[in-house]
Amino acid sequence: MQASASNVVEEIHVGSPRGPLTDWVIKKVHFHEFEGLTTNRDEEVKSPEFSCFGHRWRVEVFPGGDNVSKQGNVAVFLFNLSPESIQAEFKFILKHPTDQTKRPFRTKSIDEMVTFGARGKEENGKGYPDFAERETMLTYLNNGTLTLEIHLRSRK
Repeated sequence: MQASASNVVEEIHVGSPRGPLTDWVIKKVHFHEFEGLTTNRDEEVKSPEFSCFGHRWRVEVFPGGDNVSKQGNVAVFLFNLSPESIQAEFKFILKHPTDQTKRPFRTKSIDEMVTFGARGKEENGKGYPDFAERETMLTYLNNGTLTLEIHLRSRK
């Protein structure tokens, strides 16, 4: 009797396979009277909390820059305020309210998931210390209001 070759393939998985990405969710955050906000270095202005993917989030803007920003630049950060961490992709976009020929300020999507730690843990916030020059951002106000688009997506 001859032994026959077996074509049985056994698969072994370590960890969970990546699920598909959600569509981008866009949240518009309006900072009214932006020009009059503090320009002291490392002083933030916080948005109200908002919800996305079952998590609570907040945007913090440092109109005078944070402690590592270049002089004259505005810093922008996104924070996860939920007790659980989450992996998400994100970007910030600032569009001119009336002149579509002016280029929008946008951060590049990292094209990979980053982990936002749980509230109270390190690394629960991600962002950009040099988002744009403050003087330029002042030309993007709509009746004194700065509107940032927050684009988020995660795994389904």
